[in-house]
Amino acid sequence: MGSQHPRPNWSDPKLLSALTRAFEATWPVIRVHECDEDKPRIAELSMELSRKLVELAANGVTDAEELGRLALENFPLKVA
Repeated sequence: MGSQHPRPNWSDPKLLSALTRAFEATWPVIRVHECDEDKPRIAELSMELSRKLVELAANGVTDAEELGRLALENFPLKVA
């Protein structure tokens, strides 16, 4: 049986643009919750966000706003 969602075309400019816009909109929100400047931690968070966005796109989410919203809903943010 095939998967529920077709495999995304990772070279599609529209998908790449949506992923970029979602990252650029979501990253500042995450950074606000991570006040320290621990560079390894910041790099880890950036990679975690990227992985989450790619995972969502692989599951059929291709709208930038929806990608960002779902990524934030599933992201472990520090609460001050």
